[in-house]
Amino acid sequence: NDLSCIPSIISSRGKTKPKKSIKDQQTSAKRNQRMVFSAQKTAATRQLSCVSANRPSNRRVAHSQKASGKHIEVAGSDRQRDQEKQDQAVQDLVEHLKSIAPFNKRWQVIETINQGTYGVVFSVRDVVTKVYGVIKVAKSMANEAGNVSAEWEGFILETMFKRSETASIVRLLDKGMLADQHGEGMEFVVLEKAAVPVKDYIYEVEGAHRKYRAANISLQMLKGIYDLHAQGLLHRDLKPDNMGLCSREQPIALLFDLGMARMYTDGESDIRPPRTCCPFRGTPEWASGHAQKGREQTRFDDLIAWLYVTCELFANEREPIQPLPWTYRNNTRAHKYLKSMYCPARYLLKTLPDQFYAINAYLQTANPQKPPDYHFLAEKTYEAIKELEVKKLLLSPIPMVTLRLLELLFS
Repeated sequence: NDLSCIPSIISSRGKTKPKKSIKDQQTSAKRNQRMVFSAQKTAATRQLSCVSANRPSNRRVAHSQKASGKHIEVAGSDRQRDQEKQDQAVQDLVEHLKSIAPFNKRWQVIETINQGTYGVVFSVRDVVTKVYGVIKVAKSMANEAGNVSAEWEGFILETMFKRSETASIVRLLDKGMLADQHGEGMEFVVLEKAAVPVKDYIYEVEGAHRKYRAANISLQMLKGIYDLHAQGLLHRDLKPDNMGLCSREQPIALLFDLGMARMYTDGESDIRPPRTCCPFRGTPEWASGHAQKGREQTRFDDLIAWLYVTCELFANEREPIQPLPWTYRNNTRAHKYLKSMYCPARYLLKTLPDQFYAINAYLQTANPQKPPDYHFLAEKTYEAIKELEVKKLLLSPIPMVTLRLLELLFS
């Protein structure tokens, strides 16, 4: 009974998994850094949004991020270790900016839209032309996430309108640098104000007239997406809150908040090769199932988000309990199923015109590496508009003047 082999057996059984090599550790650390910086840029884009932080959809957005596992806690200096001190610093910045207005000797502050650790957003008016706008002032920070977001959005808008003046995107009215209360530089951009929320405009009327307005907004949104794609850009954060109308008299829908946009071409009209690892960018509630898996987004992901937004615009109520089939669901598997090609179309498109069944089938089955058929999408949407226009006219009440004339003619 030779027991000399027992220690070697015990030691072999107690062996742990081999440690990662130094190269693997460095790769993992770099990946984590990219994930954290991406989360910081996402947080900066949210805080520098043109829409108030108190919007009704906030609860849905927070729930969708938690349910989908896309909420990343931003570590380091961005973690709110001392909330009161941080809030006071933000308030000091707001008061300082108000005291140095009008910015660039043009922009007078009307009200604060958003404020946070990454910057401040004001509603402003040009003291000379009386034109209304939205100014985004990015706070200078160690990670530069706010400045990067504001500078990138300004660059996109400036480039867009040099190439296409008719694009359905808000215009860049001004940009430059300001100094905070400590003398640090801050990037600012002034954007055209799309003051009327699309849902407010749609739900002012009822029945076929409401659906007619929803279809028109959907078609205009599709044009805005096409304009971005034509310049080699993906929006990556399409939702009802990220578009508005110039005015009720001119109900032209414009897209805004392009801080999450990305070039999908290499500058020479060639598609960039997909990344092997890319953090999710966007809002899970309206993002495609493909995007939520952390895969490289394509033009089709923007178009699927457009379809989801259209589903919401056609809802029977302004704030329904469940605007989309996955809203407020906690089951991740249900989320994946409902955002896949296997989701029953009648469940997703129950309030939409029949033409959108063909649109849904096309978007779910098309090759995402090929250019989308925008003409087909626009044609089907226009067909729906024409049908709804007829219904609107048939169901519209006859004016009293017309009724009186009919009485006189047939009496």
